[in-house]
Amino acid sequence: MENLTKKTNMIGKIMVRFVAALLAVVLCTPLMFAAFSDKDAGTRTGQFLKLPVGARAIGMGEAYTAIADDANSIYYNVAGLARLEKKGAEYMFSKYVEETSYHWVAFAMPISETIGSAGIGFQYFTAGSIDETDIKASKVGTFTPSDLAVNLSYAKVLMEIPLGLNLKIINSKIKESATTVAVDLGAQYNKLMDGKLLLGFTAQNLGGSLKFETDSSKLPILIKLGSGYKVSDSWVAAADIVFPEDNSPTLALGTDYKYQIQEGMNLSGRLGYNSRGRKVDGFNGVTVGVGFGFQMATLDYAWMPLGDLGSTHRISVGVKF
Repeated sequence: MENLTKKTNMIGKIMVRFVAALLAVVLCTPLMFAAFSDKDAGTRTGQFLKLPVGARAIGMGEAYTAIADDANSIYYNVAGLARLEKKGAEYMFSKYVEETSYHWVAFAMPISETIGSAGIGFQYFTAGSIDETDIKASKVGTFTPSDLAVNLSYAKVLMEIPLGLNLKIINSKIKESATTVAVDLGAQYNKLMDGKLLLGFTAQNLGGSLKFETDSSKLPILIKLGSGYKVSDSWVAAADIVFPEDNSPTLALGTDYKYQIQEGMNLSGRLGYNSRGRKVDGFNGVTVGVGFGFQMATLDYAWMPLGDLGSTHRISVGVKF
């Protein structure tokens, strides 16, 4: 009975700390909630930049801003590259409806404590072949819309704070192409509560716009505030609040538990929630993921429902060396 009471008290303390971290993020940003709304929905281009990457992060509902520490930091919070201990690379593939598909390739490496870390990441989305018709609805050919973003990344720890910068080269093609350049900024802090409490901030897609013929549209700026808590060496919980310039704020929650099967081999289970699709009909928002870790490689899978549109399956393969 005494052991049960101790375990109950421990779980209670963990939940209090996690909720307190989330509330700290929320209470510091009331003005941001007022400034970001869905009145600008549909007014920004380059929406593929919002498509998530990495099956581990997706399985956690994309709550990754504070805990990112691998090659996927290039996408979620470039500051996480400053915490790399080894070189790492990842590839993710996702099939959407019909012929659409999405690819992510990333490589990152720590250079030295003095210089910092660097990385490169590629996002590629293709809508497949689409029929082109004339004013009489007669087929006159086909075209293949696609989007590409190249991320050149750098991060370094300054005054015990991991800081990072992405230079993004973005190309979008419908029939004609448009190209622009944007910047991501990121920061993390992991010195609270003996390193158990993690905080993160990132501002993404700053400064760019895409111009097709005579029309020019800004990229979707995203501001993310995140917190995470290391329940144990094998269990982490995280929460993000995302402020998109062209929509209302969203909440992301996630957890990842790692079970050690044997030396050099582990199995992870993940669960997440993201409120981004709350206005979409049908079941959506909840994500589930699993992962297998080996000495040098990882294999991750995530399932994401899209309401009435069905669901997507994300598979990632990663290496560390």
